[in-house]
Parts: sequence; C-alpha cells; structure tokens
Amino acid sequence: MYTQPDASHTYAMQAELLVDILSTQKSQFTKGITEYALIEILKKPPYQLFEEDALRDPLMLFKTHFILFNALYQLRQYWIEQNEGVLEIHALGIKLNLFKERHLTQSNDGLGMTTLENPDPLATYYLDWGNFEEADRDTVDNLLNAFWERMLKGDTVSYTQGDIEKAHFLLGLSLNQPVTLLQLKRVYKRSLQSAHPDKGGTQQDAQAVIHAYQTLCRYYSFK
Repeated sequence: MYTQPDASHTYAMQAELLVDILSTQKSQFTKGITEYALIEILKKPPYQLFEEDALRDPLMLFKTHFILFNALYQLRQYWIEQNEGVLEIHALGIKLNLFKERHLTQSNDGLGMTTLENPDPLATYYLDWGNFEEADRDTVDNLLNAFWERMLKGDTVSYTQGDIEKAHFLLGLSLNQPVTLLQLKRVYKRSLQSAHPDKGGTQQDAQAVIHAYQTLCRYYSFK
C-alpha cells in the first residue's frame, strides 16, 4: 500500500524541484518578473507545478506563495555562492542584479561562503517550513489528501508509455530495473548538471531533463 508523504516533506520536495526550474530562467530574472507572472509560467507546460486554481482559494494562494518564495530564497543564496548576483525578491518584482560589494560579506564559518551583509527576516521566515505548517494545519492536510486522491485517480497530468520510455532514456535509466527515489534524484542531478544553461547546455535541454524527472517521480510514486 502506498504511504502518503507528510505535508512538509512533499512541499519541500516541490520547492527543491522548483529551485532547479527557476535556475534555468536567469534571463527572466535579469529583466525582472512579478510573482503573478512567474506563477502563471509555472502553471503551464512543461512545468505544471501549480494547479490552475493556485491563486483563487486563500489557502492555495498561501501554499503557492510560500513554496515559491522558499525556492526563490534558496536560489538567491545559490546565485550569491556562484558569484552570479543578488536576487531581489518582492511580490511585485523579482529581479537578478549584478553583484555589488556593499551587499556582501564573507561569513565566519571558515567555509568562505558569501552571504548577504544584513540578515533578511523574510528569508528566515520562508526558509522555515515550520511557518508553513502553522497555517491551519488541518486544512492544509485535507488539501494535500485531496491532491493525492486526484493523483491516484489520474485526474491530473497523465503520461503515455512512450513518455515513460523517453524519460528513462533521457536520464539513462533502464526500463527493466526498479529505481529508488535516491537513484532517480542522483541521475537527475547529474543530467541537469550537463544540460543546464549555466554549464554549457540550453534552457530547452534543462527543461527536458526536469520534465523527465517529474514524469518518473509520478510514474514510480503512483504506479
């Protein structure tokens, strides 16, 4: 019998995938984009991370907003560490700015990690899943259970056998060997590293890898 993941674990996995997706959208962030426009992109193929009513119901809106901002703050720290720039994060404008020395300082942890000079209380809030869970826990759990039921009934995105085979091929996996989530994550990260536009690949290549990972996550989780 399939065991449903708890809410925080499920949403944390979604945010982890979202960081990968957002990292391929550097050109969008360089120009600047609103939270609403970004959510609209993520609702559509090839991503389909958020449901169509993600902005209609107050609880769905909170969930969507929290997951997105959690991923954005993770991405901001990643781009700082990679010397890319500073991601300014506001609902009305999310923009990647080039590094300015006055924004940065070296941490004292001995690892040489570059961090923002002034602690950001919003980053602290959105990176703490405990704040997510405090938002009407019973309602969130009911919402999550309904989501899993729709997935099990096949009411959401469905895939053909050809899609499954293509996803296995793209990630270098055998159709005849069972795959664990840990193995799937490992080959996905390796494939994304090669396909990512920051590493010499293209946005289309990265999207294909991400889509293959999403396909196999659903295939193996809800088989």
